[in-house]
Amino acid sequence: MSNTNCNCTQKIMILTCSGGSNVGQLSNQAAIELTKEGFGEIFCLAGIGAKMSGFVQSTKDVKEMVLIDGCDKACGKTILENAGVELKKHIIVTKLNIKKNDNLNLNPDDIAVIKHAVKLEFKYPIKFSFNSPKLLSPGDHARSKMFGGRCC
Repeated sequence: MSNTNCNCTQKIMILTCSGGSNVGQLSNQAAIELTKEGFGEIFCLAGIGAKMSGFVQSTKDVKEMVLIDGCDKACGKTILENAGVELKKHIIVTKLNIKKNDNLNLNPDDIAVIKHAVKLEFKYPIKFSFNSPKLLSPGDHARSKMFGGRCC
């Protein structure tokens, strides 16, 4: 897979909790979109949890990895620990000011915030641009806060 959105040569493995709440599903959708954009590749956390040797070995062999957990229960982190896999980079969605609930109608701004947080974990140059002269959406506003209030 070509990485069109970053100058990276390493494959970035993206793992998500994919839990039964909005934050789990937001995690999964962000990983899907990052994969489609060429930033990294989504990988099966369930296979690691089942301790399937090929899945576990793949996570041990990869140089760049990020785990997106939905909430601070950190089920994904526990799965990696139980499989003896080193946690490299870890995002917890509820720490991005996204509240956990049972509403599975996913907000695109929340997905954008998660994707942005993942990209900030890596040193690769990534161009961020906000092309609208309108008021900032909640997602763009959150990204602006991550830059210390400096947009773009």
